Amino acid sequence: MAWHRKLVLILAPLLLVACKHPLEIEGQGDIIELERGLRGCSLEEFEADFARCSDNPVVDTETALYSALPRAGWRFSHWNGACARDSPAPDCRLDYLEAFAELWDEQYPDTPLPPLKAVFVEDAQANPGTRYITSSFGTVGLLAYGSLLDALVSDDGGLRYTSQQASTREYFDRSQFYYQRQGDGLLATGATSSSLVSGGGATVGLDFMTLVDTDSSDNEISVAYLMPELEEAAAGLFFGSYYCGHISTRQLGFSTFFRAVMTGNGTGAVELISDRYSRSGSTGATYQVFADGTATLDYDGRRLTGSLSADGSVFAGAEINDSGKGAAICLRSSSNRTLFDVIGSYYGAWMSAQPVSAVTDLLVSNTGQTAESVLRDSIGGRSYFLAADFLLAFGDGRLETSTNFGASSPDGRLMFIINTDPNKYPTLIVYVRKT
Repeated sequence: MAWHRKLVLILAPLLLVACKHPLEIEGQGDIIELERGLRGCSLEEFEADFARCSDNPVVDTETALYSALPRAGWRFSHWNGACARDSPAPDCRLDYLEAFAELWDEQYPDTPLPPLKAVFVEDAQANPGTRYITSSFGTVGLLAYGSLLDALVSDDGGLRYTSQQASTREYFDRSQFYYQRQGDGLLATGATSSSLVSGGGATVGLDFMTLVDTDSSDNEISVAYLMPELEEAAAGLFFGSYYCGHISTRQLGFSTFFRAVMTGNGTGAVELISDRYSRSGSTGATYQVFADGTATLDYDGRRLTGSLSADGSVFAGAEINDSGKGAAICLRSSSNRTLFDVIGSYYGAWMSAQPVSAVTDLLVSNTGQTAESVLRDSIGGRSYFLAADFLLAFGDGRLETSTNFGASSPDGRLMFIINTDPNKYPTLIVYVRKT
C-alpha cells in the first residue's frame, strides 16, 4: 500500500526531510489525511504503536493535509509540529518532496523527523458522540471485501470509522462524512452536510442503521449495518431461535436462509431452510459474544463477524475470510405474528453479489402485496419500480414471497428478504420500517 513506500518531504517555511515522519496523539482523537485518505493515525493505532503512526512513510512528491478529529467529550487544541503558516485550522498542511528525502537518508540514516502531534483536551461542552460497531460487505471493482469497524457517530451529524476490528483488506476510509435521519427514517448521507443523498435507513433511536454506498465513481460500493457498542454483553445475550439470511462470494455466489437456535452458552444448531445450491439438513454452530457487543457465529465452516443489539434480538455481521466475503443478518423469531404486524413501508439496504448496491422503498399492503421502488443504485438507476409480489407472514416471524425468504423482528421495526434462487444473483435486502 502507499504507506509502505518511500517517504519524502519538505516543509515550508521550515525545511524538514526524512523517510519517517511520526504522527503522535495527545489526549483522545484521530489524525486523518484529507487529500488522498491513505495516511493518518487513529487513537487505537497510536496506542498500539502501529507503523503507520510511528513511521508514517509518504509516497513521492505530494501535499498532505492532516486533519485532527476529536473523540466524544474532547476538542482539538493545537498542533505541535511544523505546519505551513496558511494551514486551515484544525488542519495541518505539509509539502513532501522526494529529492530531499534521498539526501537526508544519505546523511542521517534511520533518523526520523520530529513528530507531528495533535493535541486534544477534555471539554464537557464538546459535542457528544456514540461509538458503534459496523459490519460491512462491499466490492472494489470485482474484488469483494468484508470488514468489522468501530465508528463514531456524533450528534451534530458527523460519522466516521475510527478503527478496524477485522477485515480482509488493510485500509479503510477514515474521512468524516455526514448523515441526517429524515422524519420517516430515511438516512441521508454525503461527503458534506450540504450534499446528502438517500443512503439507507435508521430507527428512531438510531439503535440500528444501514449505510449503502451506491457511488461507484470511486470503483467501490458497499452495504453496512451499524449498532451501538454495548457494555458487559455476554453469551447469554445471544439466546433463542433466529431466522438468518447470508450471502457470500463463496462458490461463485452463495446465499442461504436458515434457522439458528442459540443455547445462550456459546453453542447452537443450524437448520438450512433454503439454499442456492439446494442443500438441506442441520449442523452445529458455535458463537462468541464480547463485552462491547461484538459477536461471531460459526456454522458449516463459515464465520460471521458482527454485533448484537442491546436486547439480543438482532445479529448483523459480515463474512470476513479469504475464501469468502459477504453479509448476514439474524432476527429472533416471534410468536403469534400475522400479516398485520408486517404491513407498512420500509427503507431497504440492497446488496447483491452481482455486485450491485441500492436503497429501496418498500410498501407491504394489507393484502400482502408488495410494491418496491429503487431510490438509488450503484449502476446509475434512480427512482424506478421493481416487480410486485405477494408476501406471506408466519406466526413465528418467518416471511415468504414467490421467490424469496425472510423474517421480521419481534418488534416489527426490521425485516429482511434474501434471494436463494440459483438462476439469480445472491441478494440480501435489510429493511428499516418507516416511522
